[in-house]
Amino acid sequence: MEGSDHLYSVVAERLVRLVLKADYRALTESEQSEMDESKKFLRNFYWEKEKLSTMSYIAYTTEDHEWQHEICSAVEKLKGE
Repeated sequence: MEGSDHLYSVVAERLVRLVLKADYRALTESEQSEMDESKKFLRNFYWEKEKLSTMSYIAYTTEDHEWQHEICSAVEKLKGE
């Protein structure tokens, strides 16, 4: 099974290619849809990553080790581990 980090890389690379392609010609409807979906995926990925990072910091500062362990598991899942 592909990890989210790998999937992130694939989606990010495709988005870059589409953005660069759009500089030279209008994207097809399919390409525009793919670009929109890529942006949505990356937005959600970063939102989740930042949310977990903030929660981890709060768990650390409050010394809530059980919660921090749960957050670490969620981070591993996000990374595809």
